[in-house]
Amino acid sequence: MSTLAQQEFCITLSDLASFMEIPPNQIKAKAEKTLQRKIKSPWLLPEEARQLLLAEGYKYPHKVISIQMLKGGVAKTTSVLNMGLRAAMYGARVLFVDLDQQANLSFALGVEDESLPVWVDIVEKKKSIDECVRFIEPHVDLIPSSLNNSVLDRVLLNSNRNWSLAVKTPLEKIKHRYDLILIDTAPALSATNTAVTVASDEVILPVNPDKFAFMGLQKNLSELEDIRSDFSLEFSRKVLFTKFDGREKFSHELLQKCIESFEDSLMKGYIRTSAEVKNTVRSGKSLYAGKSPIKADYDFVTREMLGFV
Repeated sequence: MSTLAQQEFCITLSDLASFMEIPPNQIKAKAEKTLQRKIKSPWLLPEEARQLLLAEGYKYPHKVISIQMLKGGVAKTTSVLNMGLRAAMYGARVLFVDLDQQANLSFALGVEDESLPVWVDIVEKKKSIDECVRFIEPHVDLIPSSLNNSVLDRVLLNSNRNWSLAVKTPLEKIKHRYDLILIDTAPALSATNTAVTVASDEVILPVNPDKFAFMGLQKNLSELEDIRSDFSLEFSRKVLFTKFDGREKFSHELLQKCIESFEDSLMKGYIRTSAEVKNTVRSGKSLYAGKSPIKADYDFVTREMLGFV
């Protein structure tokens, strides 16, 4: 593993100490006892972090989580990327599934080959789901997307099979390998996103301080309730507030409105606005490679997603 990969995909001992609320020297001693070796580097590999946290009594979930929002520009893909990478740093085994034909998540993870098989190939039975999985780093796999997925809706609706199970059924074959399967979706109400919802144990909806985003959230939540009723589903829903700017009155007003409207669904953590957030997908770098203050926000919501909060 390269130095860059270590920075991008490994968690530091100091971060673990902060999370467990113990001094750094104690976390090192705990890790050395669990791993039965001397630790010389300032970080732990994902599998090492997993061993340590399991030994400390933490349990990993087994969830399919989709991140959906009707309106674009709410940091949806950015949140998928940084929550998934941080979960892997904590030792979770993560599969990213990119179902947005724009493929920004795939590009951010370094996969730009348009010839690779994508989900539409699974639906058309040209490829198995195993043939579509790409190894990224230890504890991080990806089923990429490309413009080939732009016909996925049409293929689903023209299928003679039960198209609503077109995501759930293939995932059932491999979900035992992962703690988290995170699905990035296109900003739309579509057959594909309906199939994604059917496959989901949890749906996270990012919303930013924008009246149109709030309207999109309300429309999305209404659609999810219709899908829940139509298919007799039991998924949970969570609202993630993003791009919060403490200097702007409207950020405070809309956050308060979200608290009042979605108190039972609103995640405890929220994401502040930052230039690093805007650039993380475009640059293909996670927030954790540097010293961005926003990484603390994504760290918290990741631990919330994992059930570590």
